[in-house]
Amino acid sequence: MTNNFSLTGIAAPSSAVQNKELYENKGLFGLPVLDIVSYSIALTCTVFFLIFALDESMSVSWFFISEIIALCLIPILSRQGFEVIAKFLLILYVDIAIIILSSIFDGQAEIQYFLIPAMGLSILLFDAKKTRIRNISIFLSVISYFIIDFIAIDRITLSPDSIDYVRWGVISAAFVTTWIIFNTFSESKERAEQINREFLEKEKELNKQLSLKQEELQDYIEKLELTSEKLKKSSTAKSDFLATMSHEIRTPMNAILGMTHFLKEDNPREDQLESINIVDFSAKILLSLIDDILDFSKIDAGKMEFEKTDFELKGLISTISETFRSTAQNKKVELITELGENLPKYLTGDPVKLIQILNNLVSNALKFTEKGHVKIFVQCVAEKNKKVDVEFKVSDTGIGIEESRLGSIFESFVQADKKTKRLYGGTGLGLSISKRLVELQNGTIAVKSTINKGSEFNVVLTFEKPENKENTDAGRVEIKEEEISGLKVIVAEDNLVNQKVMESFLKKWGVNATIVGNGLEAIEELKNSDFDLILMDLEMPEMDGYEAATFIRNMEDTSKKDVPIIALTAAALSDVKEKVYSVGMNDFVTKPFNPVELRRKLSDIDKNK
Repeated sequence: MTNNFSLTGIAAPSSAVQNKELYENKGLFGLPVLDIVSYSIALTCTVFFLIFALDESMSVSWFFISEIIALCLIPILSRQGFEVIAKFLLILYVDIAIIILSSIFDGQAEIQYFLIPAMGLSILLFDAKKTRIRNISIFLSVISYFIIDFIAIDRITLSPDSIDYVRWGVISAAFVTTWIIFNTFSESKERAEQINREFLEKEKELNKQLSLKQEELQDYIEKLELTSEKLKKSSTAKSDFLATMSHEIRTPMNAILGMTHFLKEDNPREDQLESINIVDFSAKILLSLIDDILDFSKIDAGKMEFEKTDFELKGLISTISETFRSTAQNKKVELITELGENLPKYLTGDPVKLIQILNNLVSNALKFTEKGHVKIFVQCVAEKNKKVDVEFKVSDTGIGIEESRLGSIFESFVQADKKTKRLYGGTGLGLSISKRLVELQNGTIAVKSTINKGSEFNVVLTFEKPENKENTDAGRVEIKEEEISGLKVIVAEDNLVNQKVMESFLKKWGVNATIVGNGLEAIEELKNSDFDLILMDLEMPEMDGYEAATFIRNMEDTSKKDVPIIALTAAALSDVKEKVYSVGMNDFVTKPFNPVELRRKLSDIDKNK
């Protein structure tokens, strides 16, 4: 059975939640306003009931009994969601009570004036949103006032029979009201219980689903933690493998490149020179592959770090030119290097990454150029607030790149086409790595090319200008060998082949070299004689390079403890470089070493002693 009973178009709420919301309008002592008013008037009616009962006026007593019952049931009606009806009935019962009392006292007690507070009660019980029903309640009070003043009291005289009719009418009204309240209460209770049962069933089902979801979530978390742990171990194993691979391959590669360098300068026969060039080319290709894979892995893992050191730009360009000089000569290609006007001689940035970028570009240019030239041109394009934008152009007269391939040439593992890969080899990582290195330094890289006419790669990077180094260089870069003859050097290296390679280079440069096999022997030699510098391998038996350097820096003899130390390392990882500096070494050279770079470092340290 559905109860749609309403008053003046305002329907009763249909759920326990709405009932609760309607009933929570709190008043004095935290009780709803409707409860306070109903119970207060019921208490007043109780007083009247006692008075008339003692006076043996039973008909009036019955009326007040009905009023008390109705007033006590009104809050219950409100709790069931019929708040508007309950409030309207309350106003109605107040008005009826005032009319009855005025009739009993025949207007002498001026009971009718209580209809004025009844009007205020209408305003109190109904808020501004219930304007219509509030006005109806006020109108009932006004009508009741006029009934008392102008009709009931002044013009109508009730006979005993009429009074009986009024009495039984009031009793009937009270009975009907009570029946409506209890009937509504019963239906509302059943509906509320049904809603409550449905809610409990839904809550039970939701709890069951929540429990299952929590179990699934816990399983996912455990799987995620296990996967994360596996990934962490895999990443560590990958890093360890790359470091080991780099070290183990670079060490023998140092000997191969060193010996081919000497063989080429030992006036070999024409047929011997071709074989030597093949070995040298193959070794450099292999080293380039190792460097590409290692760098790609570091960039992909977000572990690429950039240094900020002062370096001489002309010397850096000279090193690059010297590195590729023999390759260019063997291919009969002219290698040109040129510095523009107003270019600072010294810059602050990461020279290692700059060399790596330019090495990739120059290597590519020479690889794809069979005749003509490869040119490195450097110029300043902007200068502001002690910062300078430097442009590096590497151009060639090689095979060029199709226009349709220019958009993808910087992607990983991409070459111009399959024919190019078959003819020239390579991983296709060089340009991708260069692009990433440039962008990670907030620079730009671009290319333009014409088939069979050549290509031009353009790189712009921002560097700082170091203080007190404002002189400039311009013009073509001439390769000059630094004078380091007469230096006394300890070479701490456990690999016999690398000992031979290092000894050969130093002897050629006029350097007096003492070769030892580990850190302990290097310390003993230093104790027994004076040396200008130590070339210290890091991985050695008995005492490695880190321990030896730490021991030397803690020696009491100042002339011994401050001797410059250059690390020789086959590991090209940043944490190795940081550790090298942390133990007090002055610089490092990565194996296989570039002879031009090593000679320049020996010269710089000798000058700065």
